[in-house]
Amino acid sequence: MRLLAPSCLAVAALCAPASAGFVSAAVIDDFSGSAGLGFGRSALSGASLADGSGLMANGGAFRYLLDSPGFDASAYSGFSLKVDGSLGTGGLFLSVIGADLAFVALDVDLGSTISNGHAWITFAQIDAVVGQDPGTIAGSLSSGFGFAGIGIYTTGDAAISVDDFEFRSSAVPAPGAMALIGLSGVASTRRRR
Repeated sequence: MRLLAPSCLAVAALCAPASAGFVSAAVIDDFSGSAGLGFGRSALSGASLADGSGLMANGGAFRYLLDSPGFDASAYSGFSLKVDGSLGTGGLFLSVIGADLAFVALDVDLGSTISNGHAWITFAQIDAVVGQDPGTIAGSLSSGFGFAGIGIYTTGDAAISVDDFEFRSSAVPAPGAMALIGLSGVASTRRRR
């Protein structure tokens, strides 16, 4: 037991900073039941739920609506969505509407942001894509106006499954957190030798 205790302590010491490095998230939809954060989900033509994922094909869409004042996402800086499947010649898009129409961003291309199976886009990038003044969404959120409506949809022949649709403070996976997980494995391996 004495040999295990130091290695456990070493792993715990390395993992402690990792928890600080993990990004915060608020789950809009994990597709296993109802949507979260008070949003109501509607599946539009070509969209359905299966095995804990959202399926979208041939123009399928999921729409999320919330009564004013909207969800306060001021603690976050963007959206993340886990994506699997093929966009083919189609695309994956996001639309967001602020409470009291404080901001409107329609047809934001999420397909171009997909990397390692996740689409990640910041509020600042959304502002830039739709031609809003820089900081429009962040400023609106800090003033107390939240998100009242969100939509994700496909176009063309895209056929994908989606999961873990979230507000996040940084991209998934967080590079710092992944490095610390790797270091904890190295430390425990060295200790055993």
